[in-house]
Amino acid sequence: MEQVFVRAYAAHRDGRLDDAERGYRATLAADPVHVDALHMLGVLRHQQGQHAEAADLVRRAVDLRPDDAALQLNLGNALKALGELEGAIERFRNALTLAPAFALAHYNLGNAYAAVGRHEDAMYAFGHAVRLQPGDASSHNNLGNALHALGRHAEAAEAFRRALKIRPGHAGAHNNLGMALNALGDCTGAVEQFQKALRFQPRFVAAHFNLANTLDATGYHAQAAAGFDAALALQPQFPPALFGLGNALAALGRHEEALGYYERAIGLDPKFALAWLALGTAQHALGRHAAALRAFDEALRVRPDLAAAHLNRALVLLTLGDFRRGLAAYEWRLDPAARESAGDLGIAGAIHAALATDITMAAAPHAANPPASTPSLAGVPRWRGEPLAGRTLLIHAEQGFGDTLQFVRFVPNVVALAHSGARIVLEVQASLVPLIAPAAHVARITLIAQGAPRPAADLHCPLLSLPLALGTTYETVPAPMPYLSAPPAYRRKWRGSLGGQARRKIGLAWSGRIQKHENRSLPLAALEPLFALEGIDWIVLQPHLSEAEHAALDAHPRARAIHRLEGKLDDFADTAAVIERLDAVVSIDTSIAHLAGALNAKLWLMLPFAADWRWFADTDASPWYPRARLVRQPRPGAWDEVVAQVAAALREA
Repeated sequence: MEQVFVRAYAAHRDGRLDDAERGYRATLAADPVHVDALHMLGVLRHQQGQHAEAADLVRRAVDLRPDDAALQLNLGNALKALGELEGAIERFRNALTLAPAFALAHYNLGNAYAAVGRHEDAMYAFGHAVRLQPGDASSHNNLGNALHALGRHAEAAEAFRRALKIRPGHAGAHNNLGMALNALGDCTGAVEQFQKALRFQPRFVAAHFNLANTLDATGYHAQAAAGFDAALALQPQFPPALFGLGNALAALGRHEEALGYYERAIGLDPKFALAWLALGTAQHALGRHAAALRAFDEALRVRPDLAAAHLNRALVLLTLGDFRRGLAAYEWRLDPAARESAGDLGIAGAIHAALATDITMAAAPHAANPPASTPSLAGVPRWRGEPLAGRTLLIHAEQGFGDTLQFVRFVPNVVALAHSGARIVLEVQASLVPLIAPAAHVARITLIAQGAPRPAADLHCPLLSLPLALGTTYETVPAPMPYLSAPPAYRRKWRGSLGGQARRKIGLAWSGRIQKHENRSLPLAALEPLFALEGIDWIVLQPHLSEAEHAALDAHPRARAIHRLEGKLDDFADTAAVIERLDAVVSIDTSIAHLAGALNAKLWLMLPFAADWRWFADTDASPWYPRARLVRQPRPGAWDEVVAQVAAALREA
């Protein structure tokens, strides 16, 4: 029967699997303990996807010849295919005990370790494989994967480069090198590597996805959308790519289109918490608050600790004026997980190759920018509204200038609650100190700049947590007007500097600090209906203009009526002194708007369709600033109609 086995083995080698199987079975019919026939029939059944039968056959061969490293290896392969990873690891280790220089056993052991998340063990296994077969590109590639998983990205990049030197055009190594470069902050290099991977393997789903994800994260949303489309054309039921395409469309302001992709991702993976989160965010951007809350609730049902979902849910509640629930949930902005959410996705949708082959990586889709955090005050208890007798409370600004200008109104309320001997310390941004100092002095508040030494404190409270500590409701928002004013020295500085009183003088700010997915900015050209109004001197209150804006204003036919103060505004006290000399201010949602409101200046506030929560919904009035009129986009992107409405109001005023 040995000749029958030899012919079967030859047929197997030539790919004639039916002939090989008949020969192996004939051999075993004559000799049920023919080890090689058991082994090779098991290998054949493994190749045919019959892994349970394969494992049984090879295990019988191992029992008959336990000191054969090759048998141990292939039993491990069959067990790994069955998902029995710990059993596979045991068999690969057995093979290495019998043959320590067995390179393929080291390699397959590394793959098994990687599959169970034991990346350090995988690194050592692949390291042995590389030393035993230094010319094998796959070993270098998978060593790079293990190093990448351990956060050793520079070493991983070198391993991928070695793989590419051995095998130029290795699409998987190009893709993985892109991943490592991304982790090292080299997005341009990453994009180049993903593109190379696709040149060599145009149907490489992971590379399409990773390229799109990187483009989206770096602001190239239209190109990213095309990349996600390419990935989905190859693998339509790929939830992370559906999610990524939704994100790219949302970043382009196409929220209605984004909804469908988020819903498809959720349909395929109902536990995709980030897709629920993004769905809620898109619904909120479209003004569908009830639907947004339902989506955030689903995200939290799947992941109760998802800080971004708690926070976004809070923003919807606050937009609806529900301070009771919204302020408590808004505390999630301070949770460290809210800052780390972009890195908390895992390798969702990663595309892995089969055992004993190269592994390629697909990045997790990215999340939105996390909110700002409070300064570290380890060991100092939070103040939550309890009596302050004899204690020092540090209140600290935590977000942008506008947030500080808006919420500093609550500090006098804290002073009113404090008993004898209590001390209130307020920490704000340095450029706000000259403006806030007079009011702080009157209220007997110790004012310090961020970055200056802090006095010892018994308690602390983030500035935007004061409404919660004070039990504020929508109806009880404190609005003493004005609650800030320009210091006398600054008033003297600007006296007479804006010309006479023959024409109305109106301050103007059309753009603030640009952030990711920023919708609080409009192009200078959109302001033409304002500049066309007769009898108005426009005072540009923005501290910085772009070169293009300067050039446009220089060439403007009404340039003599548009006055720039750039370089003359040293801090917010300067801007306050200017605003106090104006007839009104027209601003988009920026710190300038909050400053004008705090000074009780007449204010037209131009708002995007999905405005910040503090402007609430369906109202043109503000409990924060009684003299402000809110002018909202009727639909996303409709700045022309907002400007036209403001122009009409100014014409009639």
